[in-house]
Amino acid sequence: MGGVLMASSSLLREHGTSSSSKVDATPSDPAVCLTLPERLDTSAAFALKEMIAKGRKQAGAGKVHLDASGVTYIGGLCLQILIASGCPFVAPSEQIREAYVLFGASEFLSELPMPPKEQ
Repeated sequence: MGGVLMASSSLLREHGTSSSSKVDATPSDPAVCLTLPERLDTSAAFALKEMIAKGRKQAGAGKVHLDASGVTYIGGLCLQILIASGCPFVAPSEQIREAYVLFGASEFLSELPMPPKEQ
């Protein structure tokens, strides 16, 4: 199961989140990478939970990774959802890092190592 699936973008729009969210997977890579929206406030919590659930369903036996490089705001409820998901981050934004520290949850911030840059 590969390709790109727009996950919960209509739900995110209903809750005032303008960024589209994607689920990316390729046949050679069983991991699914979810691109998180820019704003993860309370109104986006349900859509975030649904997006992660759809990503897990698409990943099957693979893993779900989170690309949070574009996140500019995260509230406590969405932070709880991200922690509960146990999904590692590909590229957490500075706001994600700060939120984990401010909420005393920095030990739950898991990041995938960045691949080495080609020279």
